[in-house]
Amino acid sequence: MRKFFVLLLGIGLVLAGCDASGGQQGPGTGGEADKKDKVDSLAKDKPRPDKEPAEKRPSKEQRVDAETDEAPDEPERTSRPEPAPNPKPEPAKRSKQRPEPAVSASATASASGGDYDKTVTVSRVVDGDTVEISPAVGGINDVRLIGIDTPETVDPGEEVEPYGPEASTFATEELTGQSVGLEFGVERTDQYDRLLAYVYVDEEMFNEILVEEGYAQAYPYEPDTEYEDRFATAQEETKAPGLGIWGLSLDEQCLLANHGNGIGEGSPGCGESSASLEATSSAAPSSGDLDCSDFGSQAEAQATLDADPSDPNGLDAEGDGQACEASSFGGGSAASSSASSSASASASPSAPSPAPRDGGGVPSGGGDIDCDEVDGPIPTPPGDPDGLDGDGDGLACE
Repeated sequence: MRKFFVLLLGIGLVLAGCDASGGQQGPGTGGEADKKDKVDSLAKDKPRPDKEPAEKRPSKEQRVDAETDEAPDEPERTSRPEPAPNPKPEPAKRSKQRPEPAVSASATASASGGDYDKTVTVSRVVDGDTVEISPAVGGINDVRLIGIDTPETVDPGEEVEPYGPEASTFATEELTGQSVGLEFGVERTDQYDRLLAYVYVDEEMFNEILVEEGYAQAYPYEPDTEYEDRFATAQEETKAPGLGIWGLSLDEQCLLANHGNGIGEGSPGCGESSASLEATSSAAPSSGDLDCSDFGSQAEAQATLDADPSDPNGLDAEGDGQACEASSFGGGSAASSSASSSASASASPSAPSPAPRDGGGVPSGGGDIDCDEVDGPIPTPPGDPDGLDGDGDGLACE
């Protein structure tokens, strides 16, 4: 019974609820439509955040311009500098400064080779063209540089010649302690038991350097003449600017050795002493066509001939270098130094005795001869066995 009342009560409540909802809005009208209208109204009043009004939105062209204006300025590109060309090196100039000398004999010995006959070390410079070496070669320590000659400085029989000390100093600075190559000559040694060689330092021939720098003159000496032309060329190139010995005064050059290079004792301008020249000038007439009668002695005529070997006065009739040999003189003075030397050379032990002339002269068989039998003056015979040269001047029967 109780369950029945509960059931009825429930049904009543349900029916009551349905009536109440139906009175407020009917199906399909009323509340749902109003709610939709409100939602649409709010949507229209509230602007959408993801869209802007058409009239405010920038065009594509404006956006491109804006991006261009806002883009940061790029740094200006600078052209890459061209690399500077490397300067061309100047050609190396020859320097007199050479590498420090090697001090180890074993080191120099191990360096021996190449085209040299021997490689040694210069232990001492004797003078411009002579050095001492270590180790010795064949027991010999002294080396003479061949093909050239520097002025003398150490010969006890000679005075120190001009430019000799300069040549020795140069050789000392360039060679002392240096490892050098030796190229031996055809003759290995000379009469003084010295090695004869061409000396090479830093692959340069030092013999030639001495000529190039004016410290030496060319001196070809048979049979060691392999480089004769080479030395002659170097000498000619040195003469022009007057380097070294070629810049000395004539008086100084006349004190050097004469090797046929135009300087040295006996070369042109060096043949007579000043005293001989004075005697010649005072004895001979100052002008005119001279003949043998113009001279007081054969020696005076000889001095005139020596001063001008072209013999413009015809004093040497026989062309043998002797002036006025068969002439008479009006009295005379002592012979000049040049005549004496000429006569002495003609009367040297190696020269043959003069042949008789016109039945006179020295008889070939010898014997006791006096000047009455001789057509003099003549060169004094070797040893003068007959005492024909009374004044000892090299001319007999004057």
